[in-house]
Amino acid sequence: MTGFPHVTSEGLDPAQRKLWDELTLGPRGFYTGGPQTKRLPDLYNAWMQFPEFGQLMLRLGDDIRARKDLPGRLREVIVLVVSARLGAMVEFDFHVPFARNEGISQELIDAVRAGATPPFADEAERAVHDACVQLLGTATLEPATRDRLVELIGYPGLVELMATAMLYVITAWTTNVARVKLAEDFSADPDKLKDFFAGKPVAPSESPA
Repeated sequence: MTGFPHVTSEGLDPAQRKLWDELTLGPRGFYTGGPQTKRLPDLYNAWMQFPEFGQLMLRLGDDIRARKDLPGRLREVIVLVVSARLGAMVEFDFHVPFARNEGISQELIDAVRAGATPPFADEAERAVHDACVQLLGTATLEPATRDRLVELIGYPGLVELMATAMLYVITAWTTNVARVKLAEDFSADPDKLKDFFAGKPVAPSESPA
């Protein structure tokens, strides 16, 4: 089974044009190819089939990265656990450098990839990992896990955890259904990528390709 048909910049309806421009001219332009791109990365290409939905996902991702209730390290634990548990290994591998950038150990990354219990650096990592596993498996949290999370990251952090998990569940579904692959010609400044996924401002490329 192949991926979704590639949408090009020609013949877009107004909603698709809005999403296309956001992806190529906005803060993601440095890794989507910029204004001269001929095709979008597979994940975004799939969302072009429902561009209003794609816009919501972009806004959610931006809002999550801009918040401070959930530290970036814990956010990346969520991404890794959700991606691995749902078999979206392209997304998992894409986020490994960002997880390392946030201080997550290689031992934890390897364990999550294998579906094993990781060696946690602290209780917050353990609680977030357990919460993701429980949410994916039962759609709720055990009382002790919920109470521990509230103690560690507060109610805002708990809701942000659920929002982050939801975003990456949708990303995993899209990755799996659309057979998303990282294009062989994908090229982006790794430091800019790390800054972007850490919620830091990223300057646009001077000469987008």
